[in-house]
Amino acid sequence: MLRKLLPHAAIILSGMYFVFFFIDRVNTAMAFINNNITKRLLFALCVISIVEAVWLIRDDRRKTRQQQARAEAARRQRQAEAPRRYVR
Repeated sequence: MLRKLLPHAAIILSGMYFVFFFIDRVNTAMAFINNNITKRLLFALCVISIVEAVWLIRDDRRKTRQQQARAEAARRQRQAEAPRRYVR
């Protein structure tokens, strides 16, 4: 469940930061970027992004290893069957 929610949370927080950035550029007196709530949101965005990146890298490596294992098993199968094919 958490794994499905984290990407959405990262998108929402990133969108909030875009809005905060542009509002802060137009009206600096509101100080959207320079307050404690924004700093906490930025910390949450960083943590979520790191966790998501680690999960993505782990899944990618797992899929690559599975594909390599299947290819190696198929190669061994072909090698094992090769002498039998040509025997009459």
